[in-house]
Amino acid sequence: MNPEIAAYFNGIEQRLLESHVVSGYTVVRREITPTSGKVRLRVRLTDGGLLELFEYVVWETKSGIIKRKYSYHWQGADGAVVRRWDAVAHHPELPYAPHHVHWPNGCVEGVAKPPSVEDVLTQIEGALDK
Repeated sequence: MNPEIAAYFNGIEQRLLESHVVSGYTVVRREITPTSGKVRLRVRLTDGGLLELFEYVVWETKSGIIKRKYSYHWQGADGAVVRRWDAVAHHPELPYAPHHVHWPNGCVEGVAKPPSVEDVLTQIEGALDK
């Protein structure tokens, strides 16, 4: 097991515990090897919505933790997509591909920098605090 990746995943869970919009979460998958890690969490939000969070990371001696794959799927209590960030290469025409965000109206936009769990939770907190 890689202690840096374990600490990184622990930090994600700690951030969820500290968020006032998270009512609870379930660890669906958490695998850590000496060189990589995968985490999938199902996060219940206080408004009845849901955040499905997935990250696949690798450990590189010179660079540290590198996020290779991710998806953050936020849906409302009614099951409708509020936002989905991912790096699946199904929109190569977008700037910054494969990183992009799906909006509820069907629009897809490229994102210059892959979001972190912190970024996603900050956006959710801001939206639910309105």
